[in-house]
Amino acid sequence: MFNSNASIKFMMAKIFFNLANFSFKKIDEVTPVTSHGSDTVEINFIRKGKGMVKINDIEYEVNQGSYIIIPEFVSYSLIPIEPIEIYSAYLLIDNKAGFKNYVPLLKEKFIGNLIELKYDFDELCDELKRLDFGYNEIATSLFKKIIVKILRNEKINEERVSYYKIESLQYDIENIINNEFSTITLDDLANRLHIGTRELQRYLLKNYKKSFNELKTESRMNYSANKLIYTDIKISELYEDVGYSAPEHFSLAFKKYFNMSPNEYRKKNKKHQWWCFYS
Repeated sequence: MFNSNASIKFMMAKIFFNLANFSFKKIDEVTPVTSHGSDTVEINFIRKGKGMVKINDIEYEVNQGSYIIIPEFVSYSLIPIEPIEIYSAYLLIDNKAGFKNYVPLLKEKFIGNLIELKYDFDELCDELKRLDFGYNEIATSLFKKIIVKILRNEKINEERVSYYKIESLQYDIENIINNEFSTITLDDLANRLHIGTRELQRYLLKNYKKSFNELKTESRMNYSANKLIYTDIKISELYEDVGYSAPEHFSLAFKKYFNMSPNEYRKKNKKHQWWCFYS
């Protein structure tokens, strides 16, 4: 049996991981039911042996080469059929950015088989035993390598991984709303971002302090304001361009947002624009 409390910190997809414990042990009896608290993930790899893992009262077969990912609040127990040799990495997550919910590894259980991980875990264990110069860099690289291999094996490809990055998520949200404010719905946006509707609502309130409808209105009004200032488009044409069913509906919404009518806004700001241009 081996336990390491080496200090390893690394970042992937804007999430900081902190190794709380790494162990290698032999299990020949049923383990007690265990679960971890908030902002944690446990990565297990069976080096040898076979048995069952019971996760939230459902049993799954595991054997040599199996990996078992246990996210927060998920209970599990190992049931050996023959003695099991297992590596376990217990990781804490820095969730200050509120981005955890967009990384499947941190919110979903995964059970699969990838025998090649044996060499990565053996090397990782060796580094954490010896703690030679540079072990931190090598261990960090191995952790990232293991995680990427698991994600690939689960067919979480680059298309899905792209939205893990918070900058990419914000860019996608803003780009879609700013270009499709007249037609996009909350459900449409959530589907295109591969996020649940409620999850998206929480994300918008946390990061923008605004609801989906408020962001749409903001985009509509900014677009309308620019059109009024920089073009000669008629208000009778503009209302359809921004998705209103009638000119009066657009005028009421515009006045509520800017505290002046579209005509008043155009006169005030277009005059100011030309004055600035010629001065």
